[in-house]
Amino acid sequence: MRKIIFLILILQSSFLYSQIQQYFFVDDVEVVERLYVKICVGENGETISVTEIPERTTYKNKKNIQQIIDYRKNIHFLKGSKYSNKCFDYSFTIVSSKYQSMEMLSTDCFFNFGKGEYTYTNPEYQDVKIIRRKRKQIEKTKDSKTVYRIEWVTPCHYVLTYLRVSEPENEYLIGQKIDVKIIDVLENGNYVYYSNLSNRTYGFGEIKKL
Repeated sequence: MRKIIFLILILQSSFLYSQIQQYFFVDDVEVVERLYVKICVGENGETISVTEIPERTTYKNKKNIQQIIDYRKNIHFLKGSKYSNKCFDYSFTIVSSKYQSMEMLSTDCFFNFGKGEYTYTNPEYQDVKIIRRKRKQIEKTKDSKTVYRIEWVTPCHYVLTYLRVSEPENEYLIGQKIDVKIIDVLENGNYVYYSNLSNRTYGFGEIKKL
């Protein structure tokens, strides 16, 4: 019962800011899980339907999933929005409540993760290879490549600045920064992070060192 009540409290707080909440804290996941939904929008920007995409979703608590879907159904776009009369996929991040404080570690993360090759554990991004050097980080797939400058603010806090992107539609990101805090190192050697892109896109994830 506690995890459902906790989720409801977070959902209620989201309405106060009139924005889409991107992540939710619950007690029934170990680290991070994902919920994918398909959202369909009407002519006037109203949300017509929100449905789970089960083949992509890794979170299994159907009661909490329904609460998130009900929450999203009550959010609408402005009339004339680019999303009007369209359907699109959207993901929510489901995070263990133990990470609610978002406090970064006080250990020397740079010693273990300052260089090397990595990958995301998120199934949607497992084809992304991360190459981290002293001052640069490169993320690439067989079809794309993104280059960042990496600056370590503290041993467990780094900032990525977009230097180059391969997709023309993403050129607006050049110069923007992603603030990343390492908030846990797991027994398998993976680390858990909290990220903030220009105070508009927030995320939690897990990265594996190859």
